Amino acid sequence: MTFAEGCFAGIRSLAPWTGARCQWVCILCAQHSSASSELGGNVAQSARQPVVMDKKIDSLPFYDMSWGELERLVWELVQAVEHLSPCHRYGTPGQAQGGIDIAGRTAEGNWYAYQVKQVAQFTEADAKKALDTFVRGPRPHGATRLVLVTSCKGTRTQVRDLAHHYQDQYPDLTLGEVWDAERLCYLLRTQPRIVGRYFGDGVARRFCDNKAFRGHSSGEGSTDVGIPLAAADPFDLEVHEAISIAYATHDSSLPVYFRRPFDGELATAVEQALNGQSVMKVLLGDSSTGKTRAAWEAIQRMPEEWRLWHPASQDDLLPSIDSLEPRTVLWLNEINRYLLTGDTDRDERAAARLTELLRSPERAPILVLGTAWHEHWSTMTTAPRNERAQTQALFAKCWIRVPEAFSEHEISSLVGDSESTDSRMLQAARLAESGHVIQYLAGGPAQLERYEMGSPTARAVLQAAMDARRLGHSLHLPHAFLKAAAAAYLTSLQRDLAQPDWFQQAVEYLSAPCRGVRGPLAPLPGFSVTDAQKPGHYRLADFIELHARRRRKLVCPGGEFWSAAVQHSATATDRVALARAALDRGRRTESEALALAAGEEGEGRALYLLAEWIHAHGRDETPIPYYELAAEVGNPEAQVVIAWRYEREKRLDEAELWYRRAIESSGRFDAIVGLASVLSQRGNATAAAALHKRALNSGFFGARAVEYQARSLAKQGQHELALLHTAQSFKAGNTEAFTGLAWTYMYKDTPRAIDVFLHAMDSGDTNAPRELAWVYENEGETALADYYCEVAVSLGEINALRGLGMIRRSKGDCRSAAGLFWRAYNLGLCFALFELASLREEEGDLKSAERLYWRALEEGQQHAANHLVRILESTERTQQAEELAAHSEELIRELACARADRGEQEAAEHVLVVAIAQGHPDLLLSLAKLRQERDDFAGAEHALRQAQDAGVRSATERLVKLLELEPA
Repeated sequence: MTFAEGCFAGIRSLAPWTGARCQWVCILCAQHSSASSELGGNVAQSARQPVVMDKKIDSLPFYDMSWGELERLVWELVQAVEHLSPCHRYGTPGQAQGGIDIAGRTAEGNWYAYQVKQVAQFTEADAKKALDTFVRGPRPHGATRLVLVTSCKGTRTQVRDLAHHYQDQYPDLTLGEVWDAERLCYLLRTQPRIVGRYFGDGVARRFCDNKAFRGHSSGEGSTDVGIPLAAADPFDLEVHEAISIAYATHDSSLPVYFRRPFDGELATAVEQALNGQSVMKVLLGDSSTGKTRAAWEAIQRMPEEWRLWHPASQDDLLPSIDSLEPRTVLWLNEINRYLLTGDTDRDERAAARLTELLRSPERAPILVLGTAWHEHWSTMTTAPRNERAQTQALFAKCWIRVPEAFSEHEISSLVGDSESTDSRMLQAARLAESGHVIQYLAGGPAQLERYEMGSPTARAVLQAAMDARRLGHSLHLPHAFLKAAAAAYLTSLQRDLAQPDWFQQAVEYLSAPCRGVRGPLAPLPGFSVTDAQKPGHYRLADFIELHARRRRKLVCPGGEFWSAAVQHSATATDRVALARAALDRGRRTESEALALAAGEEGEGRALYLLAEWIHAHGRDETPIPYYELAAEVGNPEAQVVIAWRYEREKRLDEAELWYRRAIESSGRFDAIVGLASVLSQRGNATAAAALHKRALNSGFFGARAVEYQARSLAKQGQHELALLHTAQSFKAGNTEAFTGLAWTYMYKDTPRAIDVFLHAMDSGDTNAPRELAWVYENEGETALADYYCEVAVSLGEINALRGLGMIRRSKGDCRSAAGLFWRAYNLGLCFALFELASLREEEGDLKSAERLYWRALEEGQQHAANHLVRILESTERTQQAEELAAHSEELIRELACARADRGEQEAAEHVLVVAIAQGHPDLLLSLAKLRQERDDFAGAEHALRQAQDAGVRSATERLVKLLELEPA
């Protein structure tokens, strides 16, 4: 055998190796052939008889994979070949999970289960254990089929015979399938994307069917969303322009990038994407901290075959998601543009679609990169769970904090290497205040100085722009609006002394460049204002906008501002946003004027919001006229409200009309379900059933709408129909459907609630045992509570232990509660540790409670800090309490309350006043409460009026109540 023949024989024996290793062997062969030529070998004979390499391989090296890798591969494979949705990995390693690793639902609603075994051999005893566990244990979702998946090359005859024997014993189940390595290889032949992800594209090319691989590599069906990554421009992606240095030349329009610790997290995300995973990361930091530049630098290492898609808005994003191909960077700079648009339902749909994109193995790899300001992030992630559940789930553990300032060490590194450091970075490092290098580069300090040194009229114009953006106006601020609104910020004397061309002078001053970047208020289009230019719109600089959001939170503009907004806002959408801001600040009249102006342009959202506000706070006033106005101009939410009211009044013709209009204008699921209800009442069961099916087939939100309809039917006494609709909703993927119906009955008809939960268990609802345990415990049925708690735990619902412990703690059974909390914690539910600490605190064992709270805090349970602050303050460890509370609004509130409880009322108020001045207006409510408690009604009223001006939620309601209580 020649050397070359030996090498190729070796390649065949190493078939499962990656393409890179095979390439190394081929290079070695080529080098040997070249050497043979030089030594006078029989080259002519070699040319006549070329060695043909066998490029196809027969098997894949599953034995080299870890159990976790094999499980993930099988999880992706069963979704691809058996079309299961949803499909999830079931439980965690070591957890009691009924012998099931993967569970998924077919299009017909049947649940399949898969057990994955990474073993050298799979014996008859192993198979018997797996089959016994499945047929005798609680099967998740009522699964009817079990597939045993092994990494073994083949399956023993005894194992197959045993599986068929079990199949004969349990004819209602499907138990006779064993997928070994040969079967996995057969299924993976047509899945080059999965093979490539786990074994490399080189192996996929040599292993998979040629037709399948060609379709994969050519991207058949691709709509080519986005642009090639190499064609992307950083400034098109909103990377800030940097300052320029006099008499200096630069090789690049951007300064040389300086890596910081958080860049490592970004690099890890890129690495995961390059390895085939879909990943999302959001860079969290305020304006001009380097978020967008860091994201730009991170994608520079990605291969040229990757694409980049930068949607302009949510309207651009939603239609494009389904067309995104693998190896795409989805660029969501300022992610609030896509998930915080003012329409919560639509925002939630966008978040759900992004979650689906990231979870889909067939779409991987996708890299989603976003940026967010802290203010927007807080709004999206701290809203009540039922308002932004999809957004909060999407954002879980995906954020990377970008520090606002460089550390002393980083500054030293920049300055210390002055010869090689970019001159712009060097100047910023030397002159930036408090380490704000990136902000200096972007010209922020110069912009702020321009504002602070401006004339009264220039400051008034900029303040009008600041407040407009802060209160919700879009980026483009009209010339006429700014000129009219600025009057609200000028005194009568300042107006009288102003020059005739005061506005032109102001905008010229504000738009002049600041150290190489635009001025605080830039005209559109163009860079600065000249005598020949009269721009129609202006844009506020990001750094100045951030300054306004921090420093002007307590400011509510005067009447001229709102009048200007009514007359001159850029769009109806701007009027809607400002109408909402006016309502939040107790300016009902101004909000109504804005809402009516928006309605005249065909936008009814503000009228709907006004109607909702009146419904909640209007007392004797009826919201119906505003609902009707909003509905008439096409607002689908108002149309559904009006239809619902007509339906309750049995005015079915009018109800049907408005439901149909809502469906035509938006396709809302609640309108579809409402129309089905009307048609059902008219006896048109066929049409009603078709509408229900339409809603159910549309996904989670449609299924949730059917659930709400079921709850409404239950309240009307139509229990059988309510249960039927709930079962349909559950079958369509709404896992909380039965729970929602059951709790509709709870405390009014508890036996019926229990019947619903039992029915839910029979339907495969894994939430039901947990809920039953809690219900039975509340009913005093301890034995049944313990039984269903164990069932829940066996299904992976460890929270059943925590909930049961909380109920028993409330009943005074502290010993049993503590045992349940410890067990839940030891099974991996970290939040149970907090409950245990709270229990010890209630028992008066502050030493143990404090130790447990510290431990919980170290494990990421931030709420434990509230209790620690209270304990530290109550035990007079004041300095420790202040240090712990220093950077959290919630903890500052806790500290103030604890200090007041100790009798130090003035010290408590001082803590709040300092924090309010630092930009925490929500604490005004706490300040008002403390003042009211010591009968300082005037001080409480002043604090609440400040809170109202700042738009603090519930400030208006609290003020009304205070004025009713205040002594005459």
